[in-house]
Amino acid sequence: MSQTTFSGPLISGDKQAGVTGGPNTGYAVLSQVLPIVYGATLVQDYTFYLPPNSQIVDFYADVTTAYNSATSATLSAGITSGGTEYVSGVSVKTAGRRAPTYSAAQVGNMASVGTNTTLVVTVTSVGQPTAGAGYIRVMYVQTTGA
Repeated sequence: MSQTTFSGPLISGDKQAGVTGGPNTGYAVLSQVLPIVYGATLVQDYTFYLPPNSQIVDFYADVTTAYNSATSATLSAGITSGGTEYVSGVSVKTAGRRAPTYSAAQVGNMASVGTNTTLVVTVTSVGQPTAGAGYIRVMYVQTTGA
C-alpha cells in the first residue's frame, strides 16, 4: 500500500474568495490512531504528535476489550501524562465506542494546540487490570496559524 505525505495544511474546494459561488474551500479533517492495552502498571501513556497550531476536532476511544480493573479505568488526554486539558473522565471499563463530553475549557484548549505539539493520552486504572484493549483516535485540522 502506498501513501502520500503533505507538508502543509490540506485545503479542498475549487472556488476562492471573490469568485462567484465562493469561497467553498475548507481544511481537511485528519486523524491519528494508536492502540491502547492494559499493562503491568496502573498508568499507561500513549503519545500523539500533532502539527503546530492544529485544531483538535474530536477524540474517540474504541474499547474492544473492557478493562477489568477493580474499581475504575479512566482515559484522559492533555499535554502531559495524566493531563486533562483536552479530555477527562472517559471510562474504558465497558467495550464499545466511548465519546468524551467536553468542558468549555477543554473546547477552548482544542481550538489550537499552538506550539505544544505533544498530546498524551493516559489510561489510569484503580486496581490492576488483567484485560483491556482498544484504540484511541484523535481527529484534528492542520491550520496555517493560531
